[in-house]
Amino acid sequence: MHILLVFIDGFGLGEADGEINPLVRFCPTFFHSLLQQPLTKACGRIISDEVCLVPTDATLGVSGLPQSATGQTALFTGINAAKKLGHHVQAFPGPQLAKIIAEQGILMQLQQQGYGVTSANAYSPDYFELVAKRRRRHSVTTLTILGAGLFLRSFAELKKGQAVYQDITNDMLSACHIPVISARQAGINLAKIVKKHDLTMYEYFQTDRIGHKQNWLKAEQIVQDLNDLLCGFWQEAHGDCMMVLTSDHGNFEDLSVKTHTLNDVPILIVGQDCQKIAVQITDLTSVTPAILSVMQEGDERND
Repeated sequence: MHILLVFIDGFGLGEADGEINPLVRFCPTFFHSLLQQPLTKACGRIISDEVCLVPTDATLGVSGLPQSATGQTALFTGINAAKKLGHHVQAFPGPQLAKIIAEQGILMQLQQQGYGVTSANAYSPDYFELVAKRRRRHSVTTLTILGAGLFLRSFAELKKGQAVYQDITNDMLSACHIPVISARQAGINLAKIVKKHDLTMYEYFQTDRIGHKQNWLKAEQIVQDLNDLLCGFWQEAHGDCMMVLTSDHGNFEDLSVKTHTLNDVPILIVGQDCQKIAVQITDLTSVTPAILSVMQEGDERND
């Protein structure tokens, strides 16, 4: 089984109102074709043979708006980081969260069990230098990759179509002489990576950035790029792969506010056996153990 774990930052289930929700106003065809309606809270819980949607509370039982560092740690370790610390943590993880990720990260756990894992994201060649100079900080996803001892894909892989940049199309890299590609081609490239591994992670965070800025013009482009990426991926990967799409908190689904939201986030599972993951989801901490159990069950079935 080949699984793509797509993490979309700040991507909640909002109102079915195009005045505030870009996912309604611009209605991406990928979600609409799967769900027969826009991706909103009106969808409710959907369990079917090849498409499952589980609206999931991102607050983790802790008061206050959910935040990235603790939400992502919960997603990628199975540990309720917010409850463990007693509060939500914004943006980048500190030492306590870094320790949890190092000990329980999903990629590390799978690699120790003999699975082939990777991240499809491309990083700049000077990434580690920028971190050393404190001009950048490791995100939860990056610590999850590094905790498994994996290399970070760079521009060399990106030029060969063996990585996907965080903006999908490479449009932000024009000064680096990286060719711009279509979002659909990025999805096809992603599928080729996924087919070579048991589990592949891909992170997209422009949703959270634009949500905070309440930029409708950029939001329209983001919806189109995400739609074409997922369409390209699924067209290339369908039949061989499962996709698990997750988020850490709401934001992009309500451009009437600058902050995160208390909306549930979607756990969208597409592909054969999707129900086996869906029935295990109760909150953000369920994602890692659900994926682990389904992969292990698949191995036992094939023995």
